[in-house]
Amino acid sequence: MAMKFKLVTRKNMGPDKEEVPEKIYAQMVCGDYVPFEEFIEEIADSSGVGSAGVKAVIDRSVVILVRHLQHGRRVHFGDLGHFRYNFGSEGVTDEKSFTTSMIREPKVRFFPGKELRVAKSRTSFEKVSLDKKDETEGGGEGEDDRPVIE
Repeated sequence: MAMKFKLVTRKNMGPDKEEVPEKIYAQMVCGDYVPFEEFIEEIADSSGVGSAGVKAVIDRSVVILVRHLQHGRRVHFGDLGHFRYNFGSEGVTDEKSFTTSMIREPKVRFFPGKELRVAKSRTSFEKVSLDKKDETEGGGEGEDDRPVIE
């Protein structure tokens, strides 16, 4: 199945921004949202493990993952890939001037495993055509593509 996208006009931030103030870019159009419960049920249906067991293992995995990341460890998560923290800081001219408050909040970095990397490389794209009505109903660049939890 192809990843869907639409074309949007945005401010050009490149080196030619003076000559070309706006450019057209591809923006992903998200598909359906899969709630966690549905995801767990799918895993349970195809694995022979009950949904409560699947949820318990995933929940516990998160707890253990967080614990290891907080200790600065890299965590290999099987075929899924691996996780690690990454952070930066403000710069100083000499070591005595540095304090830990200059370190920015860590970010979680995820490096996909082989199957995800192969799947990414085989992704195809499909342009969707939007009605004029769709374009005027919040389809702009400030669009929030996070799922709505009801």
